[in-house]
Amino acid sequence: MFVRGLVVTAILAVLVSGCGSNGGPFNPGQNDDARFYPLAVGNTWEYTRYGTFNIDSLSYTISGASTVTITGTADHSGGFQVFVEETMVSDTILGLFIETAIDTSYIRVTGSGLHGYPSLLSTDSSWTVPFPLITGMVWPFSTEPPMTGELLSQSETVTVPAGTFQDCLEMRIIWIEGGNVVNTSNFAPNVGMVRNIYSQGTAQFLVNITTRLASYQLAP
Repeated sequence: MFVRGLVVTAILAVLVSGCGSNGGPFNPGQNDDARFYPLAVGNTWEYTRYGTFNIDSLSYTISGASTVTITGTADHSGGFQVFVEETMVSDTILGLFIETAIDTSYIRVTGSGLHGYPSLLSTDSSWTVPFPLITGMVWPFSTEPPMTGELLSQSETVTVPAGTFQDCLEMRIIWIEGGNVVNTSNFAPNVGMVRNIYSQGTAQFLVNITTRLASYQLAP
């Protein structure tokens, strides 16, 4: 069940160092909101992860790591290019076993926003962050599964193992139908995601996972 948390985290992980033509995967026009989502082939982000998994009266500790890499570009069936983002997550639960997840996303930045696709044949983006970014705005982040996005702030200071980052964006994604999922992420300008806090709770279980940027390398 918390594998969904890994995938949600992967979706939000890191998405201004790319460039392209009108049909390319990076075409922000005059909008500088894309600075929160640096996209270029070779970009890599390393994260540490920790949290807890509670079911009934039992509590388990979660620790792990994740790596997000922009591995290349690909042609979408819609006639445009997308970036290929590979995410690998490995979590150890109370030292007993390891939960792993591998996710591939296809990402594009346009003047209208950031768009993610589950496959190269998807006719519609599976999730969207619209531009311009306006604090307080609420939008349908995705329709399947149904998630709502909210931009909470664009002036956060966040300290993680990779350093202290100023003027960070703070975004919250809520997925009620998925078991009361709340995912809050911070993005630093020209860096990408620096922190993510994922929580999911029902009557039977509660999961909390914090992901923090440990290091990153952006292509020149």
